[in-house]
Amino acid sequence: MPAIFRTVAFTLLSVLIVVTYAPGIHAQAVKPATPNTQSTQEIDRDVWSVFVATVAADDIVRMGEAYFPNAVVVMPNATSPIKETLDRWGKDMVAAKAKGNRATVEFRFSRRQDDATTAFEAGIFRYTVIEKSGTRTSKCYPFEALLGKTNGKWRMLMERQFAEVSQAEWDKLAK
Repeated sequence: MPAIFRTVAFTLLSVLIVVTYAPGIHAQAVKPATPNTQSTQEIDRDVWSVFVATVAADDIVRMGEAYFPNAVVVMPNATSPIKETLDRWGKDMVAAKAKGNRATVEFRFSRRQDDATTAFEAGIFRYTVIEKSGTRTSKCYPFEALLGKTNGKWRMLMERQFAEVSQAEWDKLAK
Protein backbone atom coordinates (compact mmCIF):
# COMPACT_ATOMS: atom_id res chain seq x y z
CA MET A 1 0.00 0.00 0.00
CA PRO A 2 1.53 3.38 -0.99
CA ALA A 3 2.52 5.64 1.92
CA ILE A 4 -0.07 8.31 1.06
CA PHE A 5 -2.90 5.77 1.35
CA ARG A 6 -1.58 4.45 4.67
CA THR A 7 -1.42 8.02 5.97
CA VAL A 8 -4.92 8.87 4.75
CA ALA A 9 -6.31 5.58 6.12
CA PHE A 10 -4.71 6.33 9.50
CA THR A 11 -6.22 9.83 9.46
CA LEU A 12 -9.67 8.44 8.65
CA LEU A 13 -9.35 5.85 11.42
CA SER A 14 -8.25 8.57 13.87
CA VAL A 15 -11.30 10.69 13.01
CA LEU A 16 -13.56 7.65 13.41
CA ILE A 17 -12.06 6.85 16.81
CA VAL A 18 -12.49 10.44 18.02
CA VAL A 19 -16.11 10.54 16.87
CA THR A 20 -16.84 7.09 18.30
CA TYR A 21 -15.09 7.41 21.65
CA ALA A 22 -15.50 11.10 22.35
CA PRO A 23 -19.25 11.74 22.04
CA GLY A 24 -20.18 15.39 21.79
CA ILE A 25 -16.78 16.48 20.50
CA HIS A 26 -18.22 17.16 17.06
CA ALA A 27 -20.69 19.61 18.62
CA GLN A 28 -17.94 21.86 19.96
CA ALA A 29 -17.47 25.15 18.22
CA VAL A 30 -14.45 25.05 15.96
CA LYS A 31 -13.05 28.33 14.80
CA PRO A 32 -12.97 28.17 11.00
CA ALA A 33 -9.47 28.09 9.63
CA THR A 34 -8.59 30.53 6.92
CA PRO A 35 -6.32 29.74 3.98
CA ASN A 36 -3.10 30.90 5.61
CA THR A 37 -0.81 27.94 5.10
CA GLN A 38 0.82 26.99 1.85
CA SER A 39 -0.93 23.61 1.97
CA THR A 40 -4.35 25.20 2.45
CA GLN A 41 -3.77 27.55 -0.45
CA GLU A 42 -2.65 24.64 -2.63
CA ILE A 43 -5.78 22.66 -1.66
CA ASP A 44 -7.96 25.64 -2.60
CA ARG A 45 -6.22 25.81 -5.98
CA ASP A 46 -6.14 22.07 -6.74
CA VAL A 47 -9.51 20.99 -5.34
CA TRP A 48 -12.07 23.59 -4.22
CA SER A 49 -11.55 26.11 -7.04
CA VAL A 50 -11.59 23.20 -9.51
CA PHE A 51 -15.00 22.12 -8.19
CA VAL A 52 -16.34 25.68 -8.48
CA ALA A 53 -15.08 26.00 -12.07
CA THR A 54 -16.15 22.53 -13.22
CA VAL A 55 -19.68 22.79 -11.83
CA ALA A 56 -20.12 26.13 -13.61
CA ALA A 57 -18.67 24.71 -16.85
CA ASP A 58 -20.41 21.30 -16.69
CA ASP A 59 -16.95 19.74 -16.97
CA ILE A 60 -17.21 16.32 -15.32
CA VAL A 61 -13.89 15.14 -16.78
CA ARG A 62 -11.87 17.92 -15.16
CA MET A 63 -13.88 17.49 -11.94
CA GLY A 64 -12.83 13.85 -11.87
CA GLU A 65 -9.17 14.86 -11.98
CA ALA A 66 -9.56 16.40 -8.50
CA TYR A 67 -10.15 12.91 -7.06
CA PHE A 68 -7.87 9.92 -6.64
CA PRO A 69 -8.97 7.20 -9.10
CA ASN A 70 -10.06 4.97 -6.20
CA ALA A 71 -11.80 7.73 -4.22
CA VAL A 72 -15.01 6.97 -2.36
CA VAL A 73 -18.11 9.14 -1.97
CA VAL A 74 -20.15 8.62 1.19
CA MET A 75 -23.75 9.83 1.07
CA PRO A 76 -26.27 9.68 3.93
CA ASN A 77 -27.54 6.25 2.82
CA ALA A 78 -24.89 4.81 0.51
CA THR A 79 -21.28 4.71 -0.57
CA SER A 80 -19.93 4.48 -4.09
CA PRO A 81 -16.68 4.59 -6.00
CA ILE A 82 -15.96 7.98 -7.51
CA LYS A 83 -16.20 6.60 -11.05
CA GLU A 84 -19.85 5.61 -10.53
CA THR A 85 -20.60 8.91 -8.81
CA LEU A 86 -19.00 10.94 -11.60
CA ASP A 87 -20.95 8.96 -14.20
CA ARG A 88 -24.20 9.83 -12.38
CA TRP A 89 -23.24 13.50 -11.87
CA GLY A 90 -22.18 13.75 -15.53
CA LYS A 91 -25.59 12.49 -16.69
CA ASP A 92 -27.24 15.04 -14.39
CA MET A 93 -25.10 17.81 -15.92
CA VAL A 94 -26.06 16.78 -19.46
CA ALA A 95 -29.77 16.68 -18.55
CA ALA A 96 -29.63 20.09 -16.85
CA LYS A 97 -27.79 21.65 -19.78
CA ALA A 98 -30.40 20.25 -22.20
CA LYS A 99 -33.07 22.08 -20.17
CA GLY A 100 -31.06 25.30 -20.31
CA ASN A 101 -30.20 25.15 -16.61
CA ARG A 102 -26.81 25.82 -15.08
CA ALA A 103 -25.34 25.45 -11.61
CA THR A 104 -22.86 26.94 -9.19
CA VAL A 105 -21.24 25.66 -6.03
CA GLU A 106 -19.68 27.53 -3.10
CA PHE A 107 -17.78 26.23 -0.09
CA ARG A 108 -17.45 27.43 3.50
CA PHE A 109 -15.35 25.64 6.06
CA SER A 110 -15.82 24.78 9.73
CA ARG A 111 -12.56 22.83 9.97
CA ARG A 112 -9.38 22.75 7.95
CA GLN A 113 -6.38 20.80 9.11
CA ASP A 114 -3.48 19.88 6.91
CA ASP A 115 0.18 19.19 6.72
CA ALA A 116 2.46 18.94 3.71
CA THR A 117 0.82 15.77 2.29
CA THR A 118 -2.51 15.05 4.06
CA ALA A 119 -5.60 17.04 4.97
CA PHE A 120 -9.02 16.75 6.57
CA GLU A 121 -11.57 19.44 5.80
CA ALA A 122 -15.20 19.94 6.79
CA GLY A 123 -17.84 22.53 6.12
CA ILE A 124 -20.91 23.18 4.03
CA PHE A 125 -21.30 23.52 0.30
CA ARG A 126 -24.13 25.45 -1.30
CA TYR A 127 -25.25 24.09 -4.66
CA THR A 128 -27.41 26.46 -6.67
CA VAL A 129 -29.39 25.57 -9.79
CA ILE A 130 -30.19 28.50 -12.06
CA GLU A 131 -33.06 27.57 -14.32
CA LYS A 132 -33.41 28.89 -17.86
CA SER A 133 -36.06 31.30 -16.51
CA GLY A 134 -33.55 32.75 -14.02
CA THR A 135 -35.12 31.12 -10.97
CA ARG A 136 -32.45 30.13 -8.44
CA THR A 137 -32.78 27.20 -6.05
CA SER A 138 -30.02 26.65 -3.50
CA LYS A 139 -29.43 23.69 -1.21
CA CYS A 140 -26.80 23.44 1.50
CA TYR A 141 -25.05 20.20 2.45
CA PRO A 142 -22.45 19.59 5.17
CA PHE A 143 -19.41 17.66 3.97
CA GLU A 144 -16.14 16.15 5.13
CA ALA A 145 -13.17 15.38 2.93
CA LEU A 146 -9.89 13.51 3.22
CA LEU A 147 -7.23 14.70 0.82
CA GLY A 148 -3.72 13.68 -0.07
CA LYS A 149 -0.95 15.23 -2.08
CA THR A 150 0.75 13.14 -4.71
CA ASN A 151 3.09 14.19 -7.52
CA GLY A 152 2.79 17.80 -6.34
CA LYS A 153 -1.00 17.93 -6.61
CA TRP A 154 -3.78 17.68 -4.03
CA ARG A 155 -6.61 15.23 -4.70
CA MET A 156 -9.59 13.97 -2.75
CA LEU A 157 -9.60 10.41 -1.43
CA MET A 158 -12.93 10.48 0.41
CA GLU A 159 -15.87 12.86 0.21
CA ARG A 160 -18.66 12.50 2.74
CA GLN A 161 -21.89 14.42 2.21
CA PHE A 162 -24.55 14.73 4.90
CA ALA A 163 -28.28 15.50 4.73
CA GLU A 164 -29.35 18.97 3.63
CA VAL A 165 -29.21 21.79 6.21
CA SER A 166 -30.79 25.23 6.29
CA GLN A 167 -29.47 28.49 4.87
CA ALA A 168 -29.06 29.60 8.51
CA GLU A 169 -26.44 26.87 9.03
CA TRP A 170 -24.60 28.10 5.93
CA ASP A 171 -24.76 31.68 7.21
CA LYS A 172 -23.05 30.67 10.49
CA LEU A 173 -19.82 29.80 8.65
CA ALA A 174 -17.29 32.47 7.73
CA LYS A 175 -16.95 33.39 4.08
